[in-house]
Amino acid sequence: MATELPLPTDTPGNQRPAGEPVSSHHRMEDSAGVRWFERVGVWVPSALLALASLVMVYAYLGTPVLEGNRGLTNLTESFGALERVALWQRALWWLPGSQEDGRFFELPPGVIAWSVRLAFVAMFVAQAWAFWLAWRGAVRPLWQWLTGPVVAHIVMLLLVPTNADVFFYEMSGDLAANGVNPYSRPLMEFPENPLLAYNHWVEMTAVYGPVWTLANGAIMGVVGPDPVLATVAYKVVLGVIALALAGLVYWFVQTLTKRPPLAVAAAVLVAWQPNMIVESTGQAHNDPLMLLLSTAGVFLAIAGGTHAIRGGLVLVTLSALVKYVTLPLLGLLGLLRLAERRRERGLLGVAGSWLLDGLAIAAVMYAAFAPFWAGFGTLTEMFLEPGRLYTNPIWFDQYLVLQWLFPPSVARVFADVTRMGMQLAAIGIIGWMIVRFVRTLWDLGERSGGGAFHPEWTRPLLVGWAVILTVLALLPVNSHPWYWTWPIVPLAVLLTYDAHLASSRGGSTTFPVPRWFWGYLALTGVMTLAYHTRIVHL
Repeated sequence: MATELPLPTDTPGNQRPAGEPVSSHHRMEDSAGVRWFERVGVWVPSALLALASLVMVYAYLGTPVLEGNRGLTNLTESFGALERVALWQRALWWLPGSQEDGRFFELPPGVIAWSVRLAFVAMFVAQAWAFWLAWRGAVRPLWQWLTGPVVAHIVMLLLVPTNADVFFYEMSGDLAANGVNPYSRPLMEFPENPLLAYNHWVEMTAVYGPVWTLANGAIMGVVGPDPVLATVAYKVVLGVIALALAGLVYWFVQTLTKRPPLAVAAAVLVAWQPNMIVESTGQAHNDPLMLLLSTAGVFLAIAGGTHAIRGGLVLVTLSALVKYVTLPLLGLLGLLRLAERRRERGLLGVAGSWLLDGLAIAAVMYAAFAPFWAGFGTLTEMFLEPGRLYTNPIWFDQYLVLQWLFPPSVARVFADVTRMGMQLAAIGIIGWMIVRFVRTLWDLGERSGGGAFHPEWTRPLLVGWAVILTVLALLPVNSHPWYWTWPIVPLAVLLTYDAHLASSRGGSTTFPVPRWFWGYLALTGVMTLAYHTRIVHL
């Protein structure tokens, strides 16, 4: 049967008892298997998530670092990856499996690959399982739903930081903390720095926004350039931010809908997302911070209406100064001013608000860039980033097939066409969405509608937010699993908000999960497997 969310209607007499996990109608139709899944509750998927995390930790610790990376997975392909594995093996000398020479037991490359694959599959199954339980309205305290992700984050502190990005954060921050501008001088100019050996992009200057560079400088100013201590600090900070993001999503949906089951379902989707766990505490990528700030900006705009738009713009600007992927979201929030045109101020008043919005955004950007600005060359690496890599499995796997079947020139043409084509496609889709968004706002004006707790333009804004982050995460050829954490936040909010609207307007007590959403979860899982467990042949 279809997975449906049982929702209380707005009529008090139709409210479901607090201790009843699903409606009696559902319980009569449920099979014995479904009732078993509900009876075991959230603890079994929580244990599965924690166990899968531990399997992944030990699989990478078992990497034979002295034999090269032939036959290993993609995560250990980049320059310096085996040095990073060896660093972590030495740091975890106290963990069972460590040997006297500072290394760990060694696993065959095939065992490593399949262990990681099975671990990822188990994590995605655990996410779907937990979400299914939450969507059916199982009544449990929020802390029970978050226990599995919290344990997984703790386990992921042990995961080898095979990706070089965290060491780039560390060295850029160490330079900034010591008065060197990381936007002007590349890492390779500092061969004496103990972090250089673990970096891949040594010829680059800072590629991230100044808010993140300031955060890097603050962290490194406290912990110093010790590669192990600094990496643990980043893992802890970003893991906590990822969990805070799930908490913010819970608060967001609870404020929108006033329905705790919907808020729990949205928080579960975010907190249990495997990439959110692996790429925050596991690999220490900065995407959770960007998502936290931008989500807070959207939340503020919706909760406060047009009077809070400027505050939302400031928060989204801060997120774009971590990673500039959220810049289009500034346009969406700014366009919400069009909803004011039917009020007494008219378009002239809207233009005045836009001027003040622009000044607020400019002030934030000026303050963030001021410590590092060295002319427009400060932005060079940011503009070069989209053309640097070709990694999206949707396109890269086709590239590999063409390379195998045809002369190399065919694959190169395919790469060039898809790189430019997907950039243009992303711009086109976002542009089309913005045009539709403007038309919708033009027709609305600011008036109460669509629910008692939100402005009428709430759903168009949520759709636009979801389109922007989904397109930018999944379409371009330069895409990575940490990018695939971007869509889950707006999609979780949109999905649960639509369930709320369906119940409020139609009086239905159940709302099925759209089939496209299960397809999205499956696509994310397949792309993650294809990216992380592709075998390297050198």
